[in-house]
Amino acid sequence: AFTNAFARWTLEKAVWLFDYLKQNHPGVAEGYIQNLQMTPEELQRWQEVARRIDYAVDPETGLVEQFKGYFQRRDVDLQAMEPRTESVQVIFGIEGTNETQVLKQPDVLMLAYLLPELFDKKSLQVNYDYYTPRTDHTYGSSLGPSIQAIMACRVGKQEDAYEHFMRAARADLRDVRGNAGDGIHGASAGGVWQAVVFGFGGLQFHNGTWTVTPHLPHHWKRLVFRFTWRGKSYVIDLPNKGPFSSEEA
Repeated sequence: AFTNAFARWTLEKAVWLFDYLKQNHPGVAEGYIQNLQMTPEELQRWQEVARRIDYAVDPETGLVEQFKGYFQRRDVDLQAMEPRTESVQVIFGIEGTNETQVLKQPDVLMLAYLLPELFDKKSLQVNYDYYTPRTDHTYGSSLGPSIQAIMACRVGKQEDAYEHFMRAARADLRDVRGNAGDGIHGASAGGVWQAVVFGFGGLQFHNGTWTVTPHLPHHWKRLVFRFTWRGKSYVIDLPNKGPFSSEEA
């Protein structure tokens, strides 16, 4: 689902961008036509391919199938396996794990994070509720907890978000996976920053502007971060006054 959705998005955006250039920067568009030997037929082909790319989503619930046949795989109650000190891949083996619905990282939730326009409030909640208990948060991918934290914020589960946030931070700070000696988890560290800014801080970009809808953990007193948007720097200072609403933000 993740790969197909992004392949479709890439083709659709390429067509949109080319049309934008033709209308607003015709010289640039002509340069691409010459250098890339683009034809109207090729652009039509891109649109046709994008339209035909499979993206399995239940029209009633909005539940996205991670990949074709995923729902037919054996379901596993990960909670019933606790406490454990090994990943599901170690316990079941790689092939054995592939026969189950257990995930190393929440790819559908990553899709919802990067392309939020594909999910409304209901479908986001449905996918969060389905994939969260089927993901090996403790011993799966180190990339997963930070994204899980962001999406937990977006469905109003701040306590769960903080648990995932600390799980990501401790990958190196506490060496909870026992492999920090091989080198830091660089992508996970970047995810920790994103969890703070895009999760707890609630920073989002859409329609040429940005908004902030905070979801601060109850024991945090304040959150301050900065970012640059279209050449202008901003400093966001969020004192924790309790629950926020999007209107207050």
